[in-house]
Amino acid sequence: MPWTEPAANSNELRRCIRDLVALSALPAGWQNYDMRQIAGSIVAALISILDADFVFIALPGEGNQLISELARDRLTPKTLKHVRTMLQRKRALLGSGQEFVFDDASGGGLHVATAPIGFGGDATLAAGCFRDTFPTRTEKLLLNTGANQAAIAFQQWLGDAEKRRFTTIVHRTTDFIGIASLNGQIQYINPAGLELVGLDALDHALRLHVLDFVSPQNRTMVQRDIWPLVLRTGRWKGEFDLRHFGSGMPIPFLVDCFRIDDPRTGEPMNVATVSRDLSEQKNSEAALRNLNESLERRVTDRTFELAHANEGLVAERLERAQADFRFQKLQNELSRAARVTAASQMAAALAHEISQPLTAVVNSVNAAKRLLARGGPANSLTAQEATEEAASQALRASEIVRGIRQLGSRGETEKRTEALASLIEEVGALVLSGMAPQEVRLGLELDDGARTALVNRVQIQQVIINLIRNAFEAMADQEPRQVTLSTRALDDDMIEIAIADIGPGIPGDIAGRLFEPFVSSKHDGMGLGLSISRSIIEAHNGQLTAEPNPGGGTIFRFTLPSGGAANGD
Repeated sequence: MPWTEPAANSNELRRCIRDLVALSALPAGWQNYDMRQIAGSIVAALISILDADFVFIALPGEGNQLISELARDRLTPKTLKHVRTMLQRKRALLGSGQEFVFDDASGGGLHVATAPIGFGGDATLAAGCFRDTFPTRTEKLLLNTGANQAAIAFQQWLGDAEKRRFTTIVHRTTDFIGIASLNGQIQYINPAGLELVGLDALDHALRLHVLDFVSPQNRTMVQRDIWPLVLRTGRWKGEFDLRHFGSGMPIPFLVDCFRIDDPRTGEPMNVATVSRDLSEQKNSEAALRNLNESLERRVTDRTFELAHANEGLVAERLERAQADFRFQKLQNELSRAARVTAASQMAAALAHEISQPLTAVVNSVNAAKRLLARGGPANSLTAQEATEEAASQALRASEIVRGIRQLGSRGETEKRTEALASLIEEVGALVLSGMAPQEVRLGLELDDGARTALVNRVQIQQVIINLIRNAFEAMADQEPRQVTLSTRALDDDMIEIAIADIGPGIPGDIAGRLFEPFVSSKHDGMGLGLSISRSIIEAHNGQLTAEPNPGGGTIFRFTLPSGGAANGD
């Protein structure tokens, strides 16, 4: 025989046939194998059959991707790496099968034979052995047989994988996919298609004809026009209704119907369709049409309303022109009245605010007169202190006038960082100077975190004096008369001062208008103190508020800018 060696004997022939049978039997066990497992099976069989020192399979790709390799202990890793490198260099010659001899570090020669797998590109089955006679014709035949088996198995595996992917797509798609014979007998419908038309199982569908799936109003069109057109031209695409087998209701579909021809003979084999349910799209289109019609009606109605309104506006315009003339005349009169009122309010505010320091000036001057009338060095010294206090209060009255002028002109208030403790102590001394200690009590609760504030000292002292005196006056008919002044830091930028009393609280009828000018809960009050106080606090970028005291009475709170880094001193 042409493939045997000249000295072949019957034993070698029997061995060759046995090995060929063994290779041919390998595919029986590859049903659930992937490409790497198939390659491993072939490599393991060949290294035993050929008595080789190494066998490997490489597929096309960068560096001939090695998917399976087996080597005996005699072949060092360095030699095996050298073999791979040399085959990589000679891969352009591997398409027809080659034989090479590589020198080993031990001095021997490694005989290498390759066989193209025929899988495409540089897919190669390679085997190597240190025997000088390797490969014999028989061994080359067995190597080529292994390569052919690998090629067939790889192609089969890829074909099966393609089928699995196609089957997965068909089963998982939400479209209706169906296949029928040329005469219209159903052969397959995917699960989504069965669900769309209300069928439970494929067995039910296989007993039906294509026309059974079409709604009655479209059957004639499909039978006479569409089906013959598909058989004649190969394709039709358009819309018609299928029917739901459960409810009998029509279902709109976009139908793509095409003929399947035999790839070998070109003869028609089947008719298939991939169709999409248009129910949601049709419902959306209907809703959009209804909305459009509704909008058109509303636009028409609104246009009529606007035309009618325009007629009214034309008539109103003439009346408004006459009203504008009357309004302009009235506005001029109100403007003059407003200027008079503003001047009156400023005068009243000035009288209200400077009455306190002027009263103190009068009291101090009268005290000095009495002391001087008595004579004596001690009385003269005390009289001098009284006159100094009068001068201080007169200066304070001057500062109040200047502050009110600034508020009235909306000018910028002069501010600087002040120590809250000393500012509050001066206020306490001034408030309590005209009251018997046993009649009132002023408690201080100062937060160490709120040490300074960026303020106009005189104006803020005037606010605190006004609030404390209001508190004591509100408790004129009760015992005890106690006011608590507290401070606290809100954050790095703001501090809060609170004045709390235990009096009767603010009457409900004026609580909402408490800070308006000329609103007062006192029978003889002018109602300007809180209004001016709020204006001063707002000029300092703060807020003044009032709230009920949980223990009875009222709490006034106002915020001020902190003194910045001074708070951390």
